[in-house]
Amino acid sequence: MQLMENYYFNPEKLQFELVEPPRHRRTVNVLKFIVLVTVFSIFIFKLSEDIIQSPNFKKLQAQQESLVYEIELLNRDVTKYAEQLSRVEHNDDHLYRVFFEVDPIPVTKRKAGTGGVMRYRSLQNLPFSEMLTHAFMNLDQVSRQLVVQSKSFDEVIHLAETKEQRMAAKPSIQPISINELEHFGSAFGMRLHPILKKYRPHNGIDLTTPWGTNIYATADGTVIYASYSPGGYGNRIIIDHGFGYKTLYGHCSRFLVKRGQKVKRGEVIGKVGNTGLSTRSHLHYEVWVNNKPVNPINYYANDLSPQEYDRMIQLLANADPSFDIN
Repeated sequence: MQLMENYYFNPEKLQFELVEPPRHRRTVNVLKFIVLVTVFSIFIFKLSEDIIQSPNFKKLQAQQESLVYEIELLNRDVTKYAEQLSRVEHNDDHLYRVFFEVDPIPVTKRKAGTGGVMRYRSLQNLPFSEMLTHAFMNLDQVSRQLVVQSKSFDEVIHLAETKEQRMAAKPSIQPISINELEHFGSAFGMRLHPILKKYRPHNGIDLTTPWGTNIYATADGTVIYASYSPGGYGNRIIIDHGFGYKTLYGHCSRFLVKRGQKVKRGEVIGKVGNTGLSTRSHLHYEVWVNNKPVNPINYYANDLSPQEYDRMIQLLANADPSFDIN
């Protein structure tokens, strides 16, 4: 007689014996056990992750967020410094360098690159590579601009330290006395050539004055040319004043200086004449700064009284460009 599900009573042996379940029943039981163990293991793993690993993960995440924030702050600061540096560069080019009459630094030199994108290739495999690359590019650019600006300030400081010598070398008086000046010929700039009938640049000014009038050095310097020259200038004197300044005096009748001679501002260097290609006695006067011709009028009137300056303006208004073809 069977008394329970997994046992039955053997009347012959007068005892209970275990009933073996079918094979499929045993397989199902094993699978149930495996599923139960798996679910329990997953539960334990999740529990341990929340309790043990979560603080480390959160700490790492916080460090990453802090790093991103620091990089963003760095980029923001670099951008701010770049804007301030741009203002310094603007003042340097349009105030300091203009005051000392030196050319501004070209934008291509100020903004020159530092090696291209390949320079930052080592950052490509790092976390936040794009952000890091942008930060390093900004830093390198500002660093490059600081080097250029530092060298420019060194130059400006040198110009300030040599101010007295530079002012002595700067042409600043008229090459003939305003009292001897009859009128102006051609002014500086483009003009219609009297012979070729074509517009050509006129690199100086023409000052009509009697033959033999004194010609004055307009700044301290060294005579580098005092001889007859072909091409229209006739007897020509060129003085190198240093600091990029040179002056030219054409159509002289006489030389009172020679090549290599040192001269002072206001010293008589020659006499007005009519040599070369000209039609009447006059002085052709040029000022060059850093090997470029500039308008001599801007270096002409420092020693004129207001009345003399007004007279010069009147003479300029009545300029006659017909007698000098240089």
